[in-house]
Amino acid sequence: MSENWYRTEVLIFVREDADSRLVEQWDPLPTLEYPQEYRYLLDPAVADRRLQESQAYSSAVDDRGVQTLLVPAPIEELQDHSRPDALTTPLVELDVLIPDETATEGDPGTAVNALLTKEPARNTELTPQTPDDAANLQPDPNDPQPDLETPIIALPYELLDDDNLEFRPQARSLRRQGHRLVFHGSWWAMLDDADETPSLIMDRSGDMDSLDWPALQGSLQVYRSRYLHIALDLWLNTRGEYLPDGWQIDPPPLPAPSLSAQTLRGSKINPWSPDISSPGITLDEIGSDTVSLPNPEASPDPDLMPSPIPGMTQEITDATDYPWHHAIVHRQSRRMRSGEIHYLDHPVIGVIVKVTPMSDDALPLLEPGKREFRERHGLAIEFAPVDDASAKEQP
Repeated sequence: MSENWYRTEVLIFVREDADSRLVEQWDPLPTLEYPQEYRYLLDPAVADRRLQESQAYSSAVDDRGVQTLLVPAPIEELQDHSRPDALTTPLVELDVLIPDETATEGDPGTAVNALLTKEPARNTELTPQTPDDAANLQPDPNDPQPDLETPIIALPYELLDDDNLEFRPQARSLRRQGHRLVFHGSWWAMLDDADETPSLIMDRSGDMDSLDWPALQGSLQVYRSRYLHIALDLWLNTRGEYLPDGWQIDPPPLPAPSLSAQTLRGSKINPWSPDISSPGITLDEIGSDTVSLPNPEASPDPDLMPSPIPGMTQEITDATDYPWHHAIVHRQSRRMRSGEIHYLDHPVIGVIVKVTPMSDDALPLLEPGKREFRERHGLAIEFAPVDDASAKEQP
């Protein structure tokens, strides 16, 4: 295992008392921006919720944490294909069954079909397989093999389960004091210098399923050069009650989307805001069942997790319709020691962080059932090493 693998836990909270916003004179026209190099944390609850709400056929999450959904098409997109299975049959097969006279070179069907099958597009010519090749594909019976009970290793930047959260006592204490948690999560990743380690966008306000303009926006970056560092660039949208009456800043930027959706033909579509003149056909209407998912909002200990802040979300009706009046910025960099808890103080936005080195025998493990989540979203599955001794004891 690389010496640069670390596990990070971050807790972000907001002081809600009005006095906390009066202790400093805030920049009336703050500079608000997102980083050029970024990624999103992989949140299983969010990915599953989006898959279920959109009634998508399939989902794929890339190495930036961006999710792409393949969803039912509007009726107009099917007018040149009269078969009722046109929604579920990959376009490559449909074009063989019902040739499309208007098809042109570079049709997106092949690429979309690759997403549907979760396999990369490939050459259709078969390569003859030699006996030696076939033998190499067979597992060695003397090597212990993973089974359905074998834990799987958490992916880099995948949010870990609540049981992995060390700051649970701090979270409870902050709630008792009347503060609001806006983020609490833990993940692991390889940390390099600032130029090689992506910043993490902490909100999803730029996504098609985002109905509210969130209170907290921005990003953070945890990286390692000679020492460990954390760089915060967060802002809290407010009503500006501490500024002169009528004060209004320009709308802050929205981040690059962490979600996209397209039909089998590759057309961009928003399942959360469909064109009412072009109703979609759902899987139920063609006699298929959508995948049954666990409740994505379920949490074994809801008191530890972020909760909605009353009056701190506003509906996004237009990118220029900013419902807030001002933004308080927490922009700070801090050098850290590994294995120590660090508190980045601020009158309004508090951040607690701990970064711990990882070793081969301390990789975060997930319960075997998590493999179903990986399969749903086309993600890699890496099993925990199977112990030779325990494997030999099995009948």
